[in-house]
Amino acid sequence: MEATPSFPLRALSIGEIFDRAVTIYVRYFAVFTAMIFSLLAPFSVLQYLIAPSQGDLAQVFTQAGKTTTQTQMLSGAQLGEFLVLALVLMLLSPFVNNAVAVGVADLYSGRTPNFGAAFAAVFRRWAPLLGTALLAGLMIAAIYGGGALVLGIVLGIGIVLVKPLLPLAIFVFILTGIGLLALILALVVLLLVFAFATYGSTLEQLGAGQAIASAYRRIFAGGELRKATLIALAYIALQFGSLTVSSVVAIVVRLLTKLPVLEIAVSAVASSVLTAFLTILIAVYYYDVRTRAEGLDLEVDLSRLTATP
Repeated sequence: MEATPSFPLRALSIGEIFDRAVTIYVRYFAVFTAMIFSLLAPFSVLQYLIAPSQGDLAQVFTQAGKTTTQTQMLSGAQLGEFLVLALVLMLLSPFVNNAVAVGVADLYSGRTPNFGAAFAAVFRRWAPLLGTALLAGLMIAAIYGGGALVLGIVLGIGIVLVKPLLPLAIFVFILTGIGLLALILALVVLLLVFAFATYGSTLEQLGAGQAIASAYRRIFAGGELRKATLIALAYIALQFGSLTVSSVVAIVVRLLTKLPVLEIAVSAVASSVLTAFLTILIAVYYYDVRTRAEGLDLEVDLSRLTATP
C-alpha cells in the first residue's frame, strides 16, 4: 500500500532531519511505538518478576539501610539477574532498532511501514546482525577502555606532582578534565558508529567487518564528524529527558496507586513512546548520510530491501 505523502530522498540539514523524524513519528506513531514496546514490555515483565515490590516507597527507603545476610544475598542475586537482563536487552536492541530503520525505508520507498514485515526483514539477517553488534560493541569498549586507562594514568601523575610541582599538577588536572570531556564526546559519536554498523549488516547485507568499516568511514570521513557529533549530543540530551519523564510518570503512578505492576507498565509505555522518536531520528540521519554519499544507488538499495521476498 502506498504511503501518503511520500518522503523523498534528499540531503537534509540538521533541522530538517529533526523535522522529518517528528513528522514520521507523528504520522506513524502506532507502528513504530509498537516496535519499541515489543522489546520493553517483556523486559519490564521480567524486571517485575525478579524484584517485586515489598511495599510502598517509604518502606523501600526504610529497608534500604538493613544489612542482614538474607537481604544482602537477595540483593546480590537480583543484581546478577538484572545484569543478565541488561545484556539480553543490549543484544536484542539492534533487532528493534533495525526494524524501525526498515519501517523508515518503507516510507522512503513509498510504502506504509508494517510491523511484521519489518521484523521479518531483520530476522532474515539475524546472524550477521548479532555478530556485527557483538564485534562493534567489543571494539567500542576497547577504544573507550583504552582512553579511560590513559586518563587514569595521567590523573595519577597529577596526584603525584601535587606536592613537589603544584603548578604542573594543576596543568595535568586541567588536561585530564579536557581529556575526560573528549572521551565522553567520543563515546557519544561511537554509539552512532555502532548504530550505523548494525544498519549496514541488515539494510545493506554486509558482513560484520564490512559493516563496521563502512560505519567508521561514513562518520569520520568527508567532514561528517561535526554533524554526527551534533546529532549524537542532541540524541543524548533527548534520551536523558525521556528517561527523566518516564521515571517521573512512573513514580507519580506509584505514589497514587501503590501498585508496582502498574508503575512498571506505565514506565514501559512511556519509555516506548519516547524511545520510538529517538530511534526514528537515528534512522533518518543514517539515510541522510547515505543519500549525500550514494544518491540514486540508495534508492535501488531500499527498493530491494523493502521488496516482498
